[in-house]
Amino acid sequence: MTTPYKIGVIGAGNIGTAMAALLSQSSAEVWLTARGARLSQISAQGVVLDERGSEIHATPKTAPQLREPMDALFVCVKSQSLAQAIALNKAAITPETLVVPMVNGLPFWFHAQADQMNAMPLLDPDGALSGLLRPAQVLGAVLLMTVQMDAQGRATSSNTPTLSLGCVSSGADDAKIEKLVSYLDASGVRTDVTPAIREKVLVKLLANFTTNPLSALTGAMLDEIGTDPALRDIALALADEFRTWALGEGFELPTNAWLVDLLQDAGAFPTSMLQDALAGKPLELDAICRAPHALAAAKSQAMPMMARLLEALKTDQTLPLPKPQVEALIQSLHRPIPA
Repeated sequence: MTTPYKIGVIGAGNIGTAMAALLSQSSAEVWLTARGARLSQISAQGVVLDERGSEIHATPKTAPQLREPMDALFVCVKSQSLAQAIALNKAAITPETLVVPMVNGLPFWFHAQADQMNAMPLLDPDGALSGLLRPAQVLGAVLLMTVQMDAQGRATSSNTPTLSLGCVSSGADDAKIEKLVSYLDASGVRTDVTPAIREKVLVKLLANFTTNPLSALTGAMLDEIGTDPALRDIALALADEFRTWALGEGFELPTNAWLVDLLQDAGAFPTSMLQDALAGKPLELDAICRAPHALAAAKSQAMPMMARLLEALKTDQTLPLPKPQVEALIQSLHRPIPA
């Protein structure tokens, strides 16, 4: 009897639900973790993804945590929950398991070399991830897919899922990666394996860095940030700060014209941070904003616009801000930065 190829998906939020539904279209045995009411819902009804008007209904195996080894593991949780999720599901991870963290922001593996992860500020402060994962088994990932989920747990996406994967260090098993890609292709996920995964991460992070905190504070959608002159000026100032830091890391990122086109083409779509703010969930500030800010500061490079936004996000307040406070914030962000 042939042993099935087992793929675990940790987390049944927007991306986890979408990935579980898509992967279930392949011949792999798909496991999806969830908790509480969400686990009961999926166990009873399966998962549903409306992909550009075509409905995918799937019934992955479900559990609150994985207790048997997986061939591949997609970790679809917020970056601040990554270490806890990996530790909880460590029974699924053997030295042969490919681990794909599907997180926003700067990844904990960004400075990994050979068999050493290397510490990243704010992203793996206790070394938990470095202790559980070998760099050679981790695949960096950049997923381009807009997903929203309604109160009934139904996920909706309006674009073709496109996934870039890349080894984060030397020593990766090319045959294993090729096999995983074959299952992704069979799932309808357009996948490429690239040696430039860090550059792709930074290109996506350029957009997130410039829009996520601004949208959480103001409630603005992506196209509004790209078209409203006041919001656009703030976003482009943030982009300039991020691009300068990235250049010091050896990466030349796209221009502001590219960014404006991207935002305007995105339509009235809420950033992931705005979705979290509206749901009252913790924001991914460390991975998207604070870690790049800290790395830049370590090289004596100021990010004054991001510093202002982080200061505005410090207070205990309901987000997004009421309209009068949004107007006051925008005015303050356009004032000259004190010397």
